[in-house]
Amino acid sequence: MNRFRAVPEQSSFEAELQSNVHPVQARASGIYGYIEFAPGPDGQPDCDAPHRARLAFWVEDIDSDNELRDVEMRRRLDSRAHPTIGWVVRRVRPSDGTGRYRATCDVTVHGRTCSFDEDFTIARQADRLTVEGRHVFDMRDFGLTPPRFLWLWMEPELTARVRIVARQVVTAHPPK
Repeated sequence: MNRFRAVPEQSSFEAELQSNVHPVQARASGIYGYIEFAPGPDGQPDCDAPHRARLAFWVEDIDSDNELRDVEMRRRLDSRAHPTIGWVVRRVRPSDGTGRYRATCDVTVHGRTCSFDEDFTIARQADRLTVEGRHVFDMRDFGLTPPRFLWLWMEPELTARVRIVARQVVTAHPPK
């Protein structure tokens, strides 16, 4: 089993929300955690072998370039009681044979865990792994009410994108 550790300064989360006035974007770097899988003959994950991943980032690191909006977002996410947003990959299977995969994941936000399935890509170069994916979430599934500021209101759906760059830290060779 090969183990890759996320490189926080190269890994990122981005979210886009729609408001009645304009799109709102927020981002966070600093994703940390690991990805483990047994490689197939081509170096890509052998989806039939055991595999797992656990990744997270700090709520405090989310920045929308608007301090008022960020303070309200941290208040709604209750960042003191729930300081991280994390996800666990439970299952991965090939999607179309071109480096695309479909994952079943559990994501935990605001103390609530929801499962989802989504496609993502994996690119491997030497000891580096880059994983990219996106998913549309409804914040109400996590017990969050869409923000309203006087005349400005937000839609409950948000598009989340992640880019994880991970460095290989363990290479396990099959027994001979």
